Order: sequence, then C-alpha cells, then structure tokens
Amino acid sequence: MPHASGDELPGLVLDLSRLLPGPLCGRMLAAIGYRVLRLLPPGGDWLDRIAPDAAAWLRSGVECETVDLKSPGGRERLRGLVAQASVLLENHLPGRMEAWEVGPEALRQINAELVYVRLAGSRDPGARALPGHDLTYLASAGLLPRLESAARQLPLADLCGAFWAALAVERGLRRGGGFYEVYLEEAAWPAAWPPIPGLDGSRCNYAVYPARSGRVALAALEPHLWTRVCAAAGHPEWEPHAHARARAGEAVYDAICGWLRTRPADEWDAWAAAERLPLRAVKEHSPEPAAPWIVR
Repeated sequence: MPHASGDELPGLVLDLSRLLPGPLCGRMLAAIGYRVLRLLPPGGDWLDRIAPDAAAWLRSGVECETVDLKSPGGRERLRGLVAQASVLLENHLPGRMEAWEVGPEALRQINAELVYVRLAGSRDPGARALPGHDLTYLASAGLLPRLESAARQLPLADLCGAFWAALAVERGLRRGGGFYEVYLEEAAWPAAWPPIPGLDGSRCNYAVYPARSGRVALAALEPHLWTRVCAAAGHPEWEPHAHARARAGEAVYDAICGWLRTRPADEWDAWAAAERLPLRAVKEHSPEPAAPWIVR
C-alpha cells in the first residue's frame, strides 16, 4: 500500500498482539488518527477475563475481528489484509509467525512497504523463548532495583514498550517499510535515570498537601519559585526551609498544611493561576484525557 505523504496518516494498522504493550500501542496510534484493526484469536484476549475494564479501554477507537491464524483460512485473511495495510504489530512466541508462514519476510513479500513491529521479551535468543511479564523483564534488565516502587503501580516495561513500538511505527513509515523488534527487557531504561533528589514528595517545596477539601500539589523545585510561594503566602520565614521534611511534626510542613487548609483545592488552583505559582488541585482520575493526546 503506498504510504501517505505530508500530514496525511496511513490507512490501516493490523494489531495481532494481546495483553498490554501491543494493544496500548494500537490504542495510541488510533488516538492520533490511524485506523487500527485488532485481529484476535477465537478465544479472545486473556486480558478480557482478568481485567475487563482495562481491555475495554484498550479497544476504544479500535476495530476488532476474530481471525484464527492456526487455520489456513485465517492466514489467508491476514495476507489479504496485509496487502492493504501500512503497519502490523504482534507479540507471538518466537518463531510462531514464521512457522505459520506469515512472518516478516513472508508478509513483506506481499507488501514491501509494510512496517512490521514485533514486541519480544529479550534480544537474547535463549532468553526470548522463556515466559515472562513486566516484573521479570525489569528484573532481568537490572532495572527493578531502581524502579521497584513505581513498578508496583505501573507495568513500566509494557508501558515503555508501547511507546517504543509507536516510535518504531513512525520510523518505519518514514523509511518506507521494514521489520522492527522492541525488546521489553530494555524498554524501560529511559525511566531509570539516576534518582533526582527532592522529586519523591518528601520535601516541603515539592509535596502533596491537604486543603480544606481535596488536595493540592506544590512543585516549587527551583529556588526562585519557592521564594515566590513563600512571599505570596505571607510567610517569608519559610524560605530557608525548602528542603525540610514533608511530614507531620515538622514545623514548616505543619505550618504549610495549616495555611493550605484555609481554602478548598479548587480555590487554591485559581489563586495559583492568578499568582503564576506551581500549585495545582489534585484532580480525580479519568480514564480518558480531557483533550486529544496529540493535537493535529
């Protein structure tokens, strides 16, 4: 399929992946205007059974079709779609697609401009055949000691893998096609920079505080911003204590809590906007962004 030029997006992304990183990549591509078609096996995606809300969210804006790649008819259906497609995403076990004669070489003979992106656990041929998930990928890459606290809340290898896959799609389209592999063991390394002191919410100038109702986040990391916050609050005596511990019993922390409890969070939001200060109300989580992820 000839690729679009200029700002026009290519027409079709085929997503043969399951669980999180591949479908998340497809969801992101759909959000910026790609047509995404998920090809699911007759048994569906295991994520539907263990996390139906997450599975439904990943399908938002995405078309779905059942295709049995174990059958000749299913593989023929895939070949027909590949002739019209720009991108294919998959995360099957090593060698599975090749055994079905629908691997990257076979499919790019049908469509030389196809961008074929494979999500794999590891670049090590021995390790990539082993079963694994987010936690084991971080452990094998030596990233878990750095990211363990965050990994309890977010599957970082899967999340970063989805972004790398989307970047591979964009790169492949610019180059007129190709075969790309994303290794989930290595995907989270951009999130594993050496710790930056003060960004863990443990210091008074960079912490979450209770308001009269709700909570507010204060991020006065730079000295000039902290100085302005102290001045606007009418408490210049706080200025030398930017790095005081943000915990009950610490004098400056308790004083800031007392100050912020005088108004609800939404009023502090408006006040900080008028004062141009880095103080924001903590909003309730919504599964959908208030605006498109990328403005086209």
